[in-house]
Amino acid sequence: MPKVNFKDDDLIVEAEIGANLKEVAQAEGASIPFGCEQGVCGTCLVKIVEGEENVSDVSDQEKETLESMGAEPGERLACQCQIEGDITVTSAH
Repeated sequence: MPKVNFKDDDLIVEAEIGANLKEVAQAEGASIPFGCEQGVCGTCLVKIVEGEENVSDVSDQEKETLESMGAEPGERLACQCQIEGDITVTSAH
């Protein structure tokens, strides 16, 4: 099973392939904030520090939100990411 390292919390957990990053973060008590959970508000912006290739592709909705926020490369919305392998994330706020 893939490992998710929530670097800000010094927390490493295992997740199922295809699991939603937001759901894993909430279940494990990671300190990533959430808002709409629909990929619109940008509250759950995270930086994929390692393993960017191990999350799902950016959807059109997420791309639009990221562009409107001026997000930097490697930043994603946790509510829109499915885990496909080992990743390390930090809050981007």
